[in-house]
Amino acid sequence: EQITAKINCTLVSMAAGVSLCGLSALFGSVPTIRIMPNTPILVGMGVAVYAKNGSVTDTDVSNFLTAMSNAGIVEEIKEDLIDAETAVAGCGPAFVYMFAAALADGGVKAGLSPDAAIKYAAATIKGAGEMLLRDSRTPDELCRAVCSPGGSTIEGVNSLRNDGFEKIVQDAVVASFEKTKKLGK
Repeated sequence: EQITAKINCTLVSMAAGVSLCGLSALFGSVPTIRIMPNTPILVGMGVAVYAKNGSVTDTDVSNFLTAMSNAGIVEEIKEDLIDAETAVAGCGPAFVYMFAAALADGGVKAGLSPDAAIKYAAATIKGAGEMLLRDSRTPDELCRAVCSPGGSTIEGVNSLRNDGFEKIVQDAVVASFEKTKKLGK
């Protein structure tokens, strides 16, 4: 005689590109939360978005949010937006680290020690990110606020724009988004 037991649990999946429907095909009607966190959750300053299937209760969500309380930003979004969030917040830390390395390398070329340049780049990125979260101005408005006509900052901003900085970053996000969509097929 086969003995079956109902296990009271909530499945939390971080499998990139694997939908709630796909998880349901594998695990049945188990309460399932699909989550896509980024690595900065390890220091409590990350982003983790989630979507849930119809079997998830308010208690399941409450328990999940309690477990994620030290992660940073944790938000429910429509499942069809998870791949877009992955391209921005999931892949974004790698893009930011590349920017930080380039910013620090520029500082070294200008005379800073490597350690000082990394520290200043990291603190600048952290502070600018916090301003984006706290200030009601757009990124473009904040950028303009730093620039003085004919000043040093606008010279560097113009150099970035002339070299296609915005397009390069946008293309990286779109490439990551397209790859994530393919992972789910």
